[in-house]
Amino acid sequence: MAKRLDIDAWQRIELEYCAGEDSIREIADRYEISDTAIRKRAKADGWVRKVRTPEKCEPVRSPPPPAPIDPEKPVDIATIADGGRGLVHRMLDELDVITSRRGELEDMIIEATDGDDEEARRDSMMRAVSLPSRANTMKTLALALKTLNEASAPQGKKAAQQERANEIANRFRGVGPPQLKAVK
Repeated sequence: MAKRLDIDAWQRIELEYCAGEDSIREIADRYEISDTAIRKRAKADGWVRKVRTPEKCEPVRSPPPPAPIDPEKPVDIATIADGGRGLVHRMLDELDVITSRRGELEDMIIEATDGDDEEARRDSMMRAVSLPSRANTMKTLALALKTLNEASAPQGKKAAQQERANEIANRFRGVGPPQLKAVK
């Protein structure tokens, strides 16, 4: 069930929303409500949010490129799979941001393509943030994660049982059959 807030809480939320210092998600987390509830309330009540200026933000620096791979050194599958999983998680985070800010992105697209004579540019940009596009991205990322997990997974049950049986059999190979010895 959705959490109901009193009027004072909504007034504080409105002040924080209009100040534009914190993200809508951060505000929602503080008041333990969904960011969608804040967006709906802001749209219904006509709240105007200050736009964050780029001067206040630190530039986002990309990590350094990975070291070149030595062709003589054997490739560790687990390392590759871990890197792939990290990449999939970062891409899922990007998809989450796009999904949570879809309305804002659509408004920016409409604003950017307002003077265009043809609708083709706007339509292609809108398709990029549309639900089918995001769903297809999610499906592709899930398949990639499944493939990475399967590639780095340990061997199957049957192969593991066979290997264990071989290890046990090797313990008894040197023993040989029982021998009778005469005692004096």
